[in-house]
Amino acid sequence: MNGSIAASPENPILLSRVAESAYWAGRYLERAEGMARLIKSHSELVIDLPRAGGLGWEPLLAVVGTELGPEYDLHTEEAVVDHLAHNHGNPGSICTAIEGVHYNLRVTRSVMPIEAAELIIELHTIANNDGRPANDRRTRRQWLTNIMRSCQTLSAILNDTMTHDDAFSFFTIGRQLERADLTTRVLDVHAGVLTGRPTDALAPYTGLCWAATLRSVSMLQAFRRRGVSASPTATLEFLLNDNNCPRTVRSCIDEASRWLLELPQNHEAITACAAVGSFLEDADVEELAIGDLHGFADRLEVAISEIHQKIHTTWFRPATTAVLS
Repeated sequence: MNGSIAASPENPILLSRVAESAYWAGRYLERAEGMARLIKSHSELVIDLPRAGGLGWEPLLAVVGTELGPEYDLHTEEAVVDHLAHNHGNPGSICTAIEGVHYNLRVTRSVMPIEAAELIIELHTIANNDGRPANDRRTRRQWLTNIMRSCQTLSAILNDTMTHDDAFSFFTIGRQLERADLTTRVLDVHAGVLTGRPTDALAPYTGLCWAATLRSVSMLQAFRRRGVSASPTATLEFLLNDNNCPRTVRSCIDEASRWLLELPQNHEAITACAAVGSFLEDADVEELAIGDLHGFADRLEVAISEIHQKIHTTWFRPATTAVLS
């Protein structure tokens, strides 16, 4: 990569460093919102379920593929929430993600609307200047809600005021890949609930757990509007392939592909997106509902990761120091 993306009279040169930062700003913004929603949904489910349900906090760690560090003694509620919300040593935490948004949007300030710059400062302040409010159930819900609303507002401002050029394409692609990855991870970790095969302790509360899982990726209302029963097959088909809900895996990959088409030298990344699309199309959802959903989700995660790798090798510098990773 020679440090810039090819230009046309209508589309001026975009430095590779700016393109990469726009991409990571999108990923981190989606990560912060998604993690806030996951913690909020799980907290509400824990409150709704009796202790006999035996629901712990480890599933949240499994979704993001992380473990508690040595600074935490036990897998308590406070330890897990602190690790996922406030721990700057955890690259998947809310505060780390917002730090990533803040850093990368500063790198892209030449193409960023002033309204977005003001809001990211506010979001950064909310995340870092209020102690550790997520650890306390009395303040957790409001803090997480503020994080989600600020992320959504920032996304809306960028969508409505930022020029829809190459920088916006990378920002949107980053958001869509992060969203698809999160949905896939939730599908993997909560496979038992989604396929009607929860643990014995949770079996009496399958409906509550199923609704909480869909709510954790903001898809419960969209599923219910389909007017179909909450069967394992219908749920999996919806999460993977529904074209009308913008948070399903297929919708995210299709949207990423649409914006990749706006970029030069896009062949390898487009091909990787098409491979994910074919993988989803060939999936036998009825078989997955009773079979190896975990294995399928793992392979889907690898396929989505391949899109990221193609984007990185095509447009970004081989050795990156401009972003938090």
